[in-house]
Amino acid sequence: MTDIPSIAPLPSEKVVTFGIVTGQHHLSWEALAEQWQLAEEAGFDSLWLFDHFLALYDDPEGDTLEASTLLAGLAAKTKRARISVLVYGNTHRNPALLAKEITTVDHISGGRAILGIGAGWNEPEHKMYDIPFPTPGDRVGMLDEALTAMESFFTKPRTTFEGKYYTYQDAPFSPKPVQAKLPVLIGGKRPKMLQVIARHADIWDAGGTPEEVAIAGDQIDRHCAEIGRAPGSVIRGVSLGADRIADPAGFERIVRDYHAVGVRQFLFDFPITAEGIDIALGIARDLLPSLRAEFAE
Repeated sequence: MTDIPSIAPLPSEKVVTFGIVTGQHHLSWEALAEQWQLAEEAGFDSLWLFDHFLALYDDPEGDTLEASTLLAGLAAKTKRARISVLVYGNTHRNPALLAKEITTVDHISGGRAILGIGAGWNEPEHKMYDIPFPTPGDRVGMLDEALTAMESFFTKPRTTFEGKYYTYQDAPFSPKPVQAKLPVLIGGKRPKMLQVIARHADIWDAGGTPEEVAIAGDQIDRHCAEIGRAPGSVIRGVSLGADRIADPAGFERIVRDYHAVGVRQFLFDFPITAEGIDIALGIARDLLPSLRAEFAE
């Protein structure tokens, strides 16, 4: 009988998770598959792509594979890690299409998908590809409606939704995600985004210093209380650069600093040098198990 690996946990108050982000610019399919398999074998809990149509660094004409189809392929190449995109730009796709894409990935992965999403931010990219780029307020409103509609798609046989930005009429949606509750991660830190995060997110991907994360996190908790949701029900996460996961001396310090303000999910960019990759994989094998055990006490 073949052993079926257990799915990595989601972050929670007592469960701290660590993940790797491989922005796919300038990387081939073969290189990305190798990176994800290396990171999973080393013990990282989650693996993430980005959602852009061109390379953000160096030569913009460099290879950049599309997020959803790539995520589906990588789902079939991995077994245990949670998988997602950090983050989908809501403006890039109709919410019904994105809901179908992430549900398909959830099936291919055996229930390991996370819906990572934000309002969309890269105005030049939108102009290049003829994607409308509304005002900041409209983009936040669109995200709020999109998540409301997708929650209905994931849970109801048919969806009728009439909003300012999206309208669906008696729309069937099948199959449902494998997971009874598909986890939603939202990235953002502006005041109106914090309200959307309180309404819809299971995990918040924060930015800034530990002090800034603490202040914004407290605001999310206040918004949760205002709508009848338990404060603390949105788990705090943070995304950090490759330099943090390639620095054994400073790694534990930065993790402890953020953990002290409530962060329970730590994401790091995958290093680009062979030396950096070796250090990151060593940290995963040598330090992460003891940190997880310590924080679980």
